[in-house]
Amino acid sequence: MTVHAWLKAPLTHDPVRRHTYPDDVYFREMAAFLDGWEPERTDQALLASTFVMFKPDAVVGRRVEPALAFLAGHGFEPLGALTVRVDARVCRELWRYQINAAPLAVIRAVDMILESGPPCVFVALRDTRGPRRTGTSAAERLAELKGSSKNRAGNGGSLRGALGCELMCLNFAHAPDDPADLIREVGVLLPGRRERALSLLAADVSPQGAAEPGAVARALYAAHPAHPLTRPAQPSEAPGDPTVLLARVEELAAGEDGRPLWDRIVIAAELVEGLPSEGRPLVGPPPGRHFTRPRAAPLAGPAATTVADR
Repeated sequence: MTVHAWLKAPLTHDPVRRHTYPDDVYFREMAAFLDGWEPERTDQALLASTFVMFKPDAVVGRRVEPALAFLAGHGFEPLGALTVRVDARVCRELWRYQINAAPLAVIRAVDMILESGPPCVFVALRDTRGPRRTGTSAAERLAELKGSSKNRAGNGGSLRGALGCELMCLNFAHAPDDPADLIREVGVLLPGRRERALSLLAADVSPQGAAEPGAVARALYAAHPAHPLTRPAQPSEAPGDPTVLLARVEELAAGEDGRPLWDRIVIAAELVEGLPSEGRPLVGPPPGRHFTRPRAAPLAGPAATTVADR
């Protein structure tokens, strides 16, 4: 198969991704790897499954297990878990096509969170309601269910709403927007464990796999003290000058004021709250996503016909 074959519906409905990802090395590497898979296994991994990545704030804020319970209530069952280190470089690769529009102060605040100590937790999930019943892939359904970190007024009934997301940067979880994003992001996050991650996504639901994310979360809880992550009672006034704001976040990252790290992270997240984008993302959400948009059309085509509806 050519790389373009991995960008047809139902893997993505977005013409921007179809134009951009053939030149993305992570996507190209993953497409070459997937060429050796049987269609039924591919569909199980890419259409009936997706992943959620819990960030360090979900660990110190003790949100992993409540999130898993919420997801289970919406038909997403864990297949297994891996811990992942996401540093500043991986952050820029993972969100390469969106971070171009982010203010530099926001990027540095996100760096503080991702490099705070706890690893991220990659959890493979099976949509037990199945694409045939829902009319969409697991990745697209979870992306809609996840909710927005920026427009939180529309988060009623969403994962982030249930977890009490109060600040844009402290949003607890990431998930790919569609199966094409899933392919690329596994390539970015797990360069030495791509086969392991894809095998988890293709696996059957089992008691062992279902228990693994909770066990990983509890081990991380034991190693990293909890923090309430609540907004300051007296919100800090963000400097009007973007250069001054970036310098303030850099000071917080340096930790020279002696305050505990997660106190500084919350202050940084509060300072950058509400900052407007400084440009247009190179790749945005696919058509039909994120609550305010209509649903995508039901899955169609050869790839949809072999998905196990479980």
